Amino acid sequence: MKFKPIQQVSVYLDIEGSEKKLGTLAWSGKERRSYFEYSAEFLAAPLLVSPFHMMAATGLIAAPRDPFDGIHGLFNDSLPDGWGRLLLDRRLQRAGIDYTQLTPIDRLSAVGGTGMGALTYVPDLLDDQKQPTNADLDWFADQVELVQSEMDVADIDSLQGAQGGSAGSRPKIMIGFNKALNTCVLDYGQPLDPGFERWMVKAPSSDDPREIGVEEKAYALMAVAAGLEMADTGLFDTRKGRRLFATKRFDRTPAGRLHMHTAGGLLNASHREASLNYEQLHKLTHMMTRDAAEVLKMFRNMVFNVHAKNRDDHAKNHAFLMDGNGRWSLAPAYDLTFSSGPGGEHSAAIAGEGRAPGMSHLLAVSRGASISDYDAKDVIEQVRTAVARWPQFAEKVGLSKSRTAELDNFLNAAGSDTSRALRSE
Repeated sequence: MKFKPIQQVSVYLDIEGSEKKLGTLAWSGKERRSYFEYSAEFLAAPLLVSPFHMMAATGLIAAPRDPFDGIHGLFNDSLPDGWGRLLLDRRLQRAGIDYTQLTPIDRLSAVGGTGMGALTYVPDLLDDQKQPTNADLDWFADQVELVQSEMDVADIDSLQGAQGGSAGSRPKIMIGFNKALNTCVLDYGQPLDPGFERWMVKAPSSDDPREIGVEEKAYALMAVAAGLEMADTGLFDTRKGRRLFATKRFDRTPAGRLHMHTAGGLLNASHREASLNYEQLHKLTHMMTRDAAEVLKMFRNMVFNVHAKNRDDHAKNHAFLMDGNGRWSLAPAYDLTFSSGPGGEHSAAIAGEGRAPGMSHLLAVSRGASISDYDAKDVIEQVRTAVARWPQFAEKVGLSKSRTAELDNFLNAAGSDTSRALRSE
């Protein structure tokens, strides 16, 4: 592995098969922050790639030092955190490189052309050796366990190369999946043969419940029944008896890549603290899409998170997609599982309430977003009905009876905080 610290990268926007240079991103070691300048090519026909803090105009755009360690929110969305950051650090450490000295620009060069969304970075971190493409999901899960137990024998290079710049603490790998042939290959961003689609597979982290893959698939079924828009999902059974959750990537289409921007990146809001509430997220959805139907989707996502006790609803778990014509839409819902949240509360408060939001809180948000009471109550009832069917979805995917009952007690028992709040109004 070769790695040379760099001071600047060229940023490209590769969207739906059309690529143009977005601009140049440079690092000031003295100021410990980055500066960006749009290219003349992009300014000749600009798109609103980050409409609040990086308007398309001539001149340098300085990044705030906080909350993203001196990098713009637009580019911070390309950086892996949690698992992806750990892999890069381990990989560099193994090569004798002090990863603590890396700047965000260095880390973007490691992402290169393999990150989420449509932004790519040049120069990228190239390897002398060709990466393997055969995808054995047991190999993936075995390697994850080796990394988490800090064993030096783990194949860090292959894991890091195929993790695709994904965020979050759960170990992930990108694959090309052919449903008809029921086969997959590792996805390093290379062209895929006809019949293959780009998917993401998750393995359990050391802190996850034993059946987290099955649990997340049951949640996906419940979310779809509640009317949420989600990418296709699957449960991959391996030869060693593992059951891994997988989802089709919504930032990739047959036409090419889509530009993806999280709420946190758009508003320079950290996902490591309660930086956004649902009133702000509904307003953001309106400003980005100018579409009442998209705002109603955000409301449905919020109602589901409340009823399904998904309190890990921070600023990075809400995102928007832009197509080649510059049109924005709310991204499909993702990372939906049971979560007790920070201190037992939602990361994003609902009308000021994080622990036990009730009907009055949900309707306060809907009214502030100009959603009629009729539409809001209809969504709430659809979601409530779907969550009440939790045992059916759990049984369909084979979740253990003990875990099914444990979560049913949280979701539907009359004695839970949220259930009491929702039933009392």
